[in-house]
Amino acid sequence: MRTHECWYRGCHRLCEPGHDYCSKHEQEHKQAELQRLHEYHQTDQYKQYHKQWQREYNHNERDQVANAFYHSTQWTKLRDYVKRRDLMIDGSTGKALSDHDYIVDHIVPRRYCDNPLDADNLWLLSRRQHNRKTKIEQSIEGKPDGVNKLRHISRLTWKRWLNESKP
Repeated sequence: MRTHECWYRGCHRLCEPGHDYCSKHEQEHKQAELQRLHEYHQTDQYKQYHKQWQREYNHNERDQVANAFYHSTQWTKLRDYVKRRDLMIDGSTGKALSDHDYIVDHIVPRRYCDNPLDADNLWLLSRRQHNRKTKIEQSIEGKPDGVNKLRHISRLTWKRWLNESKP
């Protein structure tokens, strides 16, 4: 691969192969891109597009049983109760969560528990921890007798697994 000059106006440094900017200007370029993306996400055009995308996703791809459950009045009330009960504290790390960084999660997955509205089976997780937990659940589910294992993993075990440095 050939080298070329940095794309930053007025900079004549050579770039590493596979990069458009020199090491000095690459970080500036990334920051500017993130700022432009953030500004775009604030526009009405994007909000309208995203709302339509979510509507189509919910209608065509999301599990309809789960979608109906998570939009029910019972779930909304229970979710708000768990949020107040746990004082907006992450159940795995003990850190305070912001209003946009929490998910009320079923310890035993909703589709495998006897009562999906059991408050003792619910806890607050940050989005990051929830995504980690979901990946672990999917890997366990694919193994032999995985569903049975998921039904019996305790809150303490999840807490230990989610706080390990490697997933």
